[in-house]
Amino acid sequence: MWSTFSFLIFCLSMVIHKAIVDAAAPPKVADNILARGCGTGPPSAALRQSHIALAYEEKLLPRKTSPSQTIMVDTAFHIVSTTDQAKAVTSSMVTTQLSQLNAAYSPANIQFDLISTTYTVNSAWATGSNDAGMKGALRQGTYGTLNIYFLTNLSSTAMAPGTALLGFCTLPTNVTSGNPPGEFPLADYSSDGCNIQAGTMPKGPVSGYNQGKTAVHEVGHWFGLLHTFQDTTCSTSSQGDYIDDTPQESSATSGCPTGKDSCPNAPGVDPISNYMDYSTDACYDQFSPGQRTRMQQMWKQYRANL
Repeated sequence: MWSTFSFLIFCLSMVIHKAIVDAAAPPKVADNILARGCGTGPPSAALRQSHIALAYEEKLLPRKTSPSQTIMVDTAFHIVSTTDQAKAVTSSMVTTQLSQLNAAYSPANIQFDLISTTYTVNSAWATGSNDAGMKGALRQGTYGTLNIYFLTNLSSTAMAPGTALLGFCTLPTNVTSGNPPGEFPLADYSSDGCNIQAGTMPKGPVSGYNQGKTAVHEVGHWFGLLHTFQDTTCSTSSQGDYIDDTPQESSATSGCPTGKDSCPNAPGVDPISNYMDYSTDACYDQFSPGQRTRMQQMWKQYRANL
């Protein structure tokens, strides 16, 4: 039989072992979070100018710019996991996620054709800590091919307390030769695409955000849309997201509040059901007509035929 001293030593060793394992384990998003976090960066000056020009064109020629053309986007899903999460994303989740994208974008006459689904076990990539290496190895297609990377352990320390990084996406830019400084050439656009916390896929573990609508939100950025609360101000001098039919909004929405009106002196209440706000998945149900048209125009300008 063990002596009392031996038993205490054994228990202590188990505690130390667990602490070491926990410290080495890659971070995983909490199942219950208080607010959506999007890591998409601010729009460049060039993208803002594109929005201004397109908004002017849409006012002059509304029939010409209405979303009548059907856009079929070649799409590649990349499931990237840690070893312990290798079976976290099922084939059913992949299928349902694609259906969610197609349902959300159908009113804009945009559809997604899943040309490939890859599965990779790589702990560094699954946390987002080696984004360039991951995309350099996995990205498929042209600048008009949507690559979505579903990472089981996507995380960030830059988010506010209670907020989890659920995804981010690259905004469109010019990829042809003769670009201004800061733009990247046609031969080097592997960073393009969307990173999504895999737990937000349909029936994933992230409560409140597991209907697959984080991907809908982030792909909106890929098409060039900005947040409905862009620039977070009620100033009449601000053009916000450059879309006329999304009411001005000075703060991101958390949850699904009734009657939120962050700019009471501006027309309309906050567009909490709009995919480009920060609401919960159950609250999301639409892109505005103006957003649908803008995505079509942005596609033609930046991604079509590349």
